[in-house]
Amino acid sequence: MIGVVVGCLIPWRAALHRGLLGDTFWHLASGRWMLDHHRVLTHDILSYTVTGHSWRTPEWGYDVVLAESVRVLGPSAYWLASAGLATLTVLAVAWRCRLMGAGWTWTGLLCLETGAAVTILLAVRPQMVSYLFVAVLLLVLSAARRRAGWLWLVPVMFAAWANLHGSFLLGEEILALEVVVSFLPARLGRVVVVDPLPRRHAVATLGAAFAATLVNPFGPGVYSSALGVTFNSTVRQLISEWQSPSFHDPAIVAVLLVPAAITVAYLAFGRGELPALELALAASMFFAALDAARFIPYFAIAWCALAARCSPIGKESLRPTLLVWPIAGVLGVAFLHGPIASAGALDPGTPVAAVGYLQDHPGRILSTYLWNDYLDLEGRRVFVDGRTELYTGNGILRRYLAVDHLTGDPDATLAAYRVDYVLWPKQDALAVFLAHDSNWRTVWSSSTAVVFHRAPSAHG
Repeated sequence: MIGVVVGCLIPWRAALHRGLLGDTFWHLASGRWMLDHHRVLTHDILSYTVTGHSWRTPEWGYDVVLAESVRVLGPSAYWLASAGLATLTVLAVAWRCRLMGAGWTWTGLLCLETGAAVTILLAVRPQMVSYLFVAVLLLVLSAARRRAGWLWLVPVMFAAWANLHGSFLLGEEILALEVVVSFLPARLGRVVVVDPLPRRHAVATLGAAFAATLVNPFGPGVYSSALGVTFNSTVRQLISEWQSPSFHDPAIVAVLLVPAAITVAYLAFGRGELPALELALAASMFFAALDAARFIPYFAIAWCALAARCSPIGKESLRPTLLVWPIAGVLGVAFLHGPIASAGALDPGTPVAAVGYLQDHPGRILSTYLWNDYLDLEGRRVFVDGRTELYTGNGILRRYLAVDHLTGDPDATLAAYRVDYVLWPKQDALAVFLAHDSNWRTVWSSSTAVVFHRAPSAHG
């Protein structure tokens, strides 16, 4: 039980000690627009480079929910959208572990794995919803092995999921595995099919889930959007979470390599049976996580589903007692101790003062990939932002990267897109270049950021 509590506290410690940054801002900006205009965004309204371009994303629902939650609950909604969803994910994993017969000690250890894994990519972003949905889907499928009526929840989940995040595709993979397993023989060596769903139930559930995903503003187009991001090579080259994880990070070693080593040891030296579905899912998520760090939390959830059935701990006699609660209280104070950022506080690196200056000066702004998201929130159109896939097929991102890396003449691009201001980190190469460029003059500066304005002689 202590492990369950600590697993829930890990994401809260992270959430309470960091500010908002990055994609959170454009999610909030688009959500506010949809609430104000009472319709779904189907085209770009945040940039000046692809204004009006078709934009279809399953994340539109998350944007609306986030914006409305902030309006109703205030800044604390940001904590609930990150640490709150992570806590529910840990609890769903704990529930399933207990349902599978794992004792409290092993369940607690698995909750530590889950809590640490979801914290690695903790953010106010829609993937937090998908972590929860994957954990709940596995829980529902386990419960359905005892009572088939639980399967009615699956299409309801997918109807929501397809309007919140593109990882509903992973949920369909899980259901497809259920169908495959229902056709397998009961035993393949040590690999066994444990309580498979009846074949007709498995097939019907997958079909119902697929049909439910089509209940969205874009119809089948939601698949092209989700798959387009997943297989976008430019996104994989630019965004760190789409790249292989760094094993210099002890947290990644702990939540990815240690469970893998435990599994290999169990395969090599153990004699217990291995559940086919959970083994296949954990293996597929492990290789996905090796390819892209964003899959690490999904691997942890899938691996806990496998480990719950293959506990190395014998029959447990420990049970939670009243002592759990004072111990949990002490752990809570210890974990959450330290300077807590106020709810909704911005990351210290956010150029708030510089953007405040620009709010009194109309014109097009070029800023960094990360800072542009904050400009989205402040109502200023941008060159590019965190919706990377929107800028990859039209050369916009390539031109931005050329300016950022100074691999071409930045003045040509800045003039072509009639950029009036450049907001940039003070010590970066582009800022140094523009400081010596007669076409630009410094109009605002701090220790970390600088704003350049196109010189009057450079217009025309």
